[in-house]
Amino acid sequence: MFRNKSQIYLLIVVVFLCTLPASAAVTVRTAPNATPRELYGAQQLRKTVAGIAENATILVAQRNSPLLAHYDKQLATFWPNAEEAFILHRFGPTIIVTGYDASGTLYGALELADRISATHALPAALDYEDHPSLKLRAFCIGMQKPEITYEGAEYDYPYTPQNFPFFYDKSLWTRYLDMLAGERINALFLWNGHPFTSLLKLPRYPEAQELSDAQLQQNIAMFRWLTAEADRRGIWIIQGFYNIHLSHAFARAHHLPYHLSAPNPLATAYTRYAISEFIREYPHVGLMMTLGEALSPHEGATWLTQAIIPGVKDGLAEIHSAVQPPIVVRAHATDIDDDLKAALPLYSNIDTMAKWNGESLTWTNVRGPILDKFKDLVSNSNIAIANIHLLSNLEPFRWGDPDFIRQIVLNFQRIGIGGVHVYPLRYWDWPITADKTSPPLLQIDRDWLWFDAWGRYAWNPNRDPKKEQAFWAAQFADRFGTLAAGENLLRAYTLAGPCQPRLLPRIGITEGNRQAFALGMTMPELIDAARFGPAETLWTGDAPKGERLSEYVEKEAKGLTHEGETPLQVADAVAEASAQALGAAEAAAPSITKNRDEYQRIVNDMHAIHLLMLFYQAKTHAAEQVMLYGHDHNKEHLQKALPLLEQSVADFQKLTELTDKTYRDAAALHTSQRRIPVTGGPGTLHWRNLLPVYQKELAIFRSRLTNAGAPSFSQSEKDGKLQLLPQVAFTLAPDSKAQPFTLRSGEELQLSARKPFTIATVVPELQGMKGIRVDTRLHSPIHFTLSAPAQVLVAFLRGGPENRDAESWNPVIFNALTTAKNVPLTAWAKPLPAGDNDLDLSHGTGVVLGFVPQELHMQPHVAAALAGQPENLDWLFDN
Repeated sequence: MFRNKSQIYLLIVVVFLCTLPASAAVTVRTAPNATPRELYGAQQLRKTVAGIAENATILVAQRNSPLLAHYDKQLATFWPNAEEAFILHRFGPTIIVTGYDASGTLYGALELADRISATHALPAALDYEDHPSLKLRAFCIGMQKPEITYEGAEYDYPYTPQNFPFFYDKSLWTRYLDMLAGERINALFLWNGHPFTSLLKLPRYPEAQELSDAQLQQNIAMFRWLTAEADRRGIWIIQGFYNIHLSHAFARAHHLPYHLSAPNPLATAYTRYAISEFIREYPHVGLMMTLGEALSPHEGATWLTQAIIPGVKDGLAEIHSAVQPPIVVRAHATDIDDDLKAALPLYSNIDTMAKWNGESLTWTNVRGPILDKFKDLVSNSNIAIANIHLLSNLEPFRWGDPDFIRQIVLNFQRIGIGGVHVYPLRYWDWPITADKTSPPLLQIDRDWLWFDAWGRYAWNPNRDPKKEQAFWAAQFADRFGTLAAGENLLRAYTLAGPCQPRLLPRIGITEGNRQAFALGMTMPELIDAARFGPAETLWTGDAPKGERLSEYVEKEAKGLTHEGETPLQVADAVAEASAQALGAAEAAAPSITKNRDEYQRIVNDMHAIHLLMLFYQAKTHAAEQVMLYGHDHNKEHLQKALPLLEQSVADFQKLTELTDKTYRDAAALHTSQRRIPVTGGPGTLHWRNLLPVYQKELAIFRSRLTNAGAPSFSQSEKDGKLQLLPQVAFTLAPDSKAQPFTLRSGEELQLSARKPFTIATVVPELQGMKGIRVDTRLHSPIHFTLSAPAQVLVAFLRGGPENRDAESWNPVIFNALTTAKNVPLTAWAKPLPAGDNDLDLSHGTGVVLGFVPQELHMQPHVAAALAGQPENLDWLFDN
């Protein structure tokens, strides 16, 4: 008997509940032997279907799994080698997610999860298959810092919490890896000079250890966790390293430099062992090598075949694996054709990587030598990977033009490129941005459009442009609240996006890490850009037909017809486009209902880009007038230039005031390798540092207008006031294949592998100097002995040194000599000790002009205007 009414009521409730139908739910099932990637995909689906009231089952398995046996005859089969392909199909209450392989199954699960998230329901009907356009879709992280901190060695940074706190942040890694998986990214490159002693115990060389035992064990555990977490998301971790870089402790123990330009038996044995241990310890992690920069280009094949490939094979033998994992060889500062010819008979599974752009994003396509290089790599390697390298002209602002990116990937398809490797917008300061916020913004949040667009189009660039516009507007709407806001912000991004890429190739210097475009350019840099980076070395892209500033002015002065777009037209166009971008961003204000702080930062960025474009517009027009004066000495040109230069400084001052509140700095690279508009360093990072430079330039120009006919520096030099520089004697090694010569007009120089150059003119202070002529086709370092400490003077055809120690060189005499084709060359200086020395100029770009005493103070200056060159006009702007 029931004791009270409460028991009776409880019984009634239980009986009622038992008579109800079971609550609807979606079940996600995997096979008993499911791989980590399949389990991750199923996990994401379970999160997505939680709360959906429908009786349904989702089966997640590879195509050959017994879990799908009941549906085997009803499901389509995959084509051979359909890596990462997947099929989605619904049979009544059952949804099938199946892939050709584990990654395909993962991507199918993620695709279904995306569809369910968009509609908050299971698709009523489903019959869909998909596969990626590019085999390798990668981002990268630099395990490098904005400045050189580790014993003066470029690219070398031990993995420590002090150097890279983000490396030890598992929650941040989880967010980042989830983002990569969502974007169907299947590889992540980590760049470092010599990572092996940060990730391995090397028992054979205990003297190489650079970290404490505790720190090393923490690193090994962290790297194991990271690679496992990446792998279950379909992401292949690839560790990069430079050659020949050594453990600093190992180098000191054996009295070797940290970086070597040529192999020796000890360095070969050490590197081979380090690589073998890496393969043994991390068999599912890839390796990418930069053979050049430190290593002489002609030594790449030897090093690859005697150290790296044997090291990989040794490691595979240790773990009893006959499968060759891919290794990635960069086609950078090395003779890649010779490297592959030597390596492929020994190791067939080689991917190659080459830069699609220099250090700035400009064109959507490439042509000329760059295109030829990619075609060769496509023919001779497993996967040819295009490296979207540093974005020095885009930083520090928000950037995203989705169709610009789509067009790039379409060109990959056309050429046959099978992979893409993308730098973040701010490489040197990962994971934060330059925005002045507390706490700092993360790049994965601020630059979502950059990451999303590359992921989307690396998977499939063959999408309808109109539908894509609607897609991206919806993505903005999701972040900022309304479709009206999304459409306006997308318009702002796509209008602002091409501004820097269009303008830089017309007026700037695009090669190397030399230019921070957001910080502007001085007048000498604009009026004589070839001196700082010759036009013929600019990255060759598919620019519309047109002219650079020097070409334009020369045609104007001679009354010739212009071809294609001109620098002034582009400067005007990007000023107008950036104004429209700012207007579109501001028009979104009434429609913003979420993320107002970030919206305001977008408006500020659009305002900053517009001010930067106005600065360049006014200064480019001013430079045109000054250059015309150089041709005809009509002072009216200078009078016209003055208000334009004044306007440029006013625009830059407004830019400085705006960015003073919004940005920590403008350039992520903080070293002296950055030279445009001024040499990099702590005091040259912000617009406020450059404003006095431009104000001084304007003040000097105003004062010179009253005496425009006064002698310039070049005229003083013509008067013979400069004396010959003192020389330091040298002796070439007996086996040297270089030749001594006297620097004078008519001498022949082999500065190119294609043909020699003839000296046309030499500045007075270098006349008769004893130099060294190198036939760069011989690919041999120069061996010589100096009688005293000296500065070596070298002229580089490409505007400056490009090897690993580029920061050791300083330009000292601009226009030091010209070739018979009126190409001006700059003399660069680098200190060398007395005694035996090696100098490697095998990049094919330099000639030794001579040696001067090390204590001689050489103030950088512009030499006299030489034969066939317009008069140097620096005296109008510089004391």
